[in-house]
Amino acid sequence: MRKSVLLLVILLGLAAVGFLILTKGEPDTRPPTVKTDASVKEADPEPWPQESSDIPPDPEVRFGALENGLRYMIRANPEPPGRLALRLHVDAGSLMEDDSQRGLAHFLEHMVFNGSKNFTPDELIPKMQRLGIAFGAHANAYTSFDETVYMLDLPNTEPDTLDLAFTVMRDFADGALLKPEEIDKERGVILSEKTSRDSVQRRLMEQQFEFLLPDHLVTHRFPIGVEEVITGAPRERFVDFYTRYYIPQQITFVAVGDLEPDVMEERIKEAFSTMANPANPGSDPDLGPIPSGTGFRTAIFTDKEVTSDELSLLTIRPHERKPDTEAVRLDRMPLTLAHAILERRFEILAKKEGSPISTGGAGRSVWFKAIEFGSIDVTPGEDRWRDAVTVLEQEFRRAREHGFTEAELAEVKAKTLNRYEQLVKRAPTRKSDGRGGLASQLSNTVNDEQVFSTPEENLRIVRKGLEAMTPEILHEAFSQFWQTPDLALILTTKEAGENAEEELAALYEESASVPVAPPEEAGAQEFAYTDFGPPGTVVSDTTHEDLGIRQLVLSNNVRVNLKPTDFEKNSIRIVARFGSGKLGLPQDKTGLDTFTSMVMNTGGLGKHSADELQRVLAGKNVGAALAVGENAFTISGRTTPEDLELQLQLMAAGFTDPGYREEAVRQFRKIIPQIMTSLNHTLEGGMAHMEAWLHGGDGRFAVPTGEVLAAYEAADAKGWIHPQLTGSHLEVSMVGDFDPDEAIPLILETFGALPQRASSPEDLADARAITMPPTPGERTFTYESKIPRAAAAVVWKIPGITDNIAEARRLNILAQILDDRMREKIREELGASYSPFAGSSPSQAFDYGAFTALSLGKPEDSTKLGKLIVEIAQKLAEEGVSADELDRAKKPALSQLEKTLRDNNYWLGTVMAQSQAEPHRLDWARQRDEDYASITLEEINELAKRYLLPGNSLRMELLPVAAEDAGQVP
Repeated sequence: MRKSVLLLVILLGLAAVGFLILTKGEPDTRPPTVKTDASVKEADPEPWPQESSDIPPDPEVRFGALENGLRYMIRANPEPPGRLALRLHVDAGSLMEDDSQRGLAHFLEHMVFNGSKNFTPDELIPKMQRLGIAFGAHANAYTSFDETVYMLDLPNTEPDTLDLAFTVMRDFADGALLKPEEIDKERGVILSEKTSRDSVQRRLMEQQFEFLLPDHLVTHRFPIGVEEVITGAPRERFVDFYTRYYIPQQITFVAVGDLEPDVMEERIKEAFSTMANPANPGSDPDLGPIPSGTGFRTAIFTDKEVTSDELSLLTIRPHERKPDTEAVRLDRMPLTLAHAILERRFEILAKKEGSPISTGGAGRSVWFKAIEFGSIDVTPGEDRWRDAVTVLEQEFRRAREHGFTEAELAEVKAKTLNRYEQLVKRAPTRKSDGRGGLASQLSNTVNDEQVFSTPEENLRIVRKGLEAMTPEILHEAFSQFWQTPDLALILTTKEAGENAEEELAALYEESASVPVAPPEEAGAQEFAYTDFGPPGTVVSDTTHEDLGIRQLVLSNNVRVNLKPTDFEKNSIRIVARFGSGKLGLPQDKTGLDTFTSMVMNTGGLGKHSADELQRVLAGKNVGAALAVGENAFTISGRTTPEDLELQLQLMAAGFTDPGYREEAVRQFRKIIPQIMTSLNHTLEGGMAHMEAWLHGGDGRFAVPTGEVLAAYEAADAKGWIHPQLTGSHLEVSMVGDFDPDEAIPLILETFGALPQRASSPEDLADARAITMPPTPGERTFTYESKIPRAAAAVVWKIPGITDNIAEARRLNILAQILDDRMREKIREELGASYSPFAGSSPSQAFDYGAFTALSLGKPEDSTKLGKLIVEIAQKLAEEGVSADELDRAKKPALSQLEKTLRDNNYWLGTVMAQSQAEPHRLDWARQRDEDYASITLEEINELAKRYLLPGNSLRMELLPVAAEDAGQVP
């Protein structure tokens, strides 16, 4: 469900931290700070949600608590094999800060890494790396308004790894030393992070909260904090928060993975049983009042850098906390379905000719267990917010007065039921780790106060609710929720006139006087693409036993690659790769690739519009999305064994009868102003101009103007892609839970029935040339913005991959080593950047490659940072890397590679998708892990000397400037 801009506060409020690196310092022998007033060793744990619910929890989860009140959840899970995911959930965030601590909850999240009872400041990260624990992939953390969560995804369950992990987690809980010198070093890093997260959207959001919740604590406790506290808070303020909130009664520990539950439980007891509660624990804050009796009110927030207008109708009220019971879940279902239907209405309206909106949404959410928030919102086209008021008001009122139709309910019921059915079928191969894995799901239930029930139980409740659902029940729920005079109509736009608020209110009132008709009942349709002609035949059938890949050539020259796996139960991923993609884009058609993607993905098919397809396919697990790659187009989808035939029919129809509808062109033109604002007013848009320069002015990589994009017609997209859809080399790859003997006949009836295809990809050797700027070189780019975000970037020229995959792999390892050195110098020593980065990107289609180092920071620091990056790389090239550095780069990489062997996306996208056009990809897969393991110090040092010297570099700066100065600076 689409969320309003205001709802993004939940995301923007998070101060997610990855790649956490330690600063240098001497060992500190002082005891853990949290013990300074510890006196209570026994305490009652918080009750679990199921203790006040009739919903049974997942029986595979072991719920427990220690005598000190610390709770834990344990679950054995076989995917991925041999791995364990740990979460340390602290029930405290920025809302628990006092005025002198604003930002310290997040600051503490950094500081627990910077010296603790068992690790000196420069010791922990190297130890993790030597055991294969990589940051980003295996270690991360975030701080929100009301929680702080530490995450460790372990690459194995060896005793040394478990020893380190549980020691680290215990030190996070109460072992941080919080040395004053380490706090001072980290202040610059936090300020840099604050700068990196700054944006027009964030600033406007804070203003909106001031309007909506002026006296509520959330308005004054954004997790990133305020500069005066970040720069000046003494150690005592950190110690106070850490001592009073990082306590057993506030902690829930989660362990999920391929390990015996008894072993996990014993580890938890050993690590945390000696932790004590303080004599003076922190208390829950007084969140403050939620305004009531405000009546209808309007507000307008303006900024010329706003990417797109947003018009929202909001209601905010106190949330009544209830236990998570079956009755409560069933009671909430009608409103959820009603909002989904209203969102579909906006989606359909947006495509109509002359519509003033590009999208819309509706929803209800609960914040911090205290605030209930409802929103109905639309995104107006440029200068169309006045017309959009009418659309929003009348569709809102249409739903309140007339409710919903049987057809609308049937569609949303089918989608909802299917979603829960798929969760049941895919449950056996749920992953333990990652942001969406079981460990994080369990951790999320702490703040949500939700019973962690099984997918089967969730489906039972949903099915029960859906069976009883009627349009009348949805109508009643929607009307009851929105039957309040306390509504706020908020417009966010680039600029508005002096009396715009009065105008906004008047437009809403004027619209409300216009009668609205009931919604029209949509007629039923059947999917029109089931017969593609006589099926093809298999003319060649080869199996690569060692890889589990079967390759077919069909009678029409279509190539097919099949790999059945058990990695994802009830899931099949398919990609059809064809044509030449960006490689074949005419130089004078800048931006046509972006336009064509939109036309293909929102233009439907010849016999079904995109909206009709949604209705026809409701409740089915099918979909098809076109993407323009470097040297091919792809149409990809994900399905189930039950819906495999329909998925193949849908994809084949995309080749035989694409819609090329004008409604897709209209939709694209509505978002052009958003695209151009992003390109001209954001740092990320400025980077697009940098990329264009690095590609030597090649039209395929140039930044298009709004006028160029607006001039494209559906015929332009068709003229470029249609010949490739109908005749180019086509390779179809399928991986997942399927039986080849059942799948092959379905492929022959669809892709096998297509007209004859080319037997090989088109040879476009002349199109591969890219002329990068001469080195050494420097260039400054600017973008128009008041936000002080700048970037220093250095690019060293490297070759495209072509056939030299071994060098590309070694460059990946070299990039990890440079990345480590940059963080140590730029982040930890200087505090000048939150997350400097290095990476290697050799093209697989063009004669082009970029080894890139990037650091975000303040505009006044960008020149210094760029030169420093060059110096760091030069020192690495001239003096070489150490054996330990190589080991710490390789171990996490090898761990991650091992994990990909049970990842369908890896097999489909990296190995199979073009494996008949490029047979060497099979050998690349066979040799990959062994080759990475064999990388030597001599090879890395030789590459550093070859590529990372200043004479091979391009140093760039990207700076925000006033409007009259924006653009490229020679």
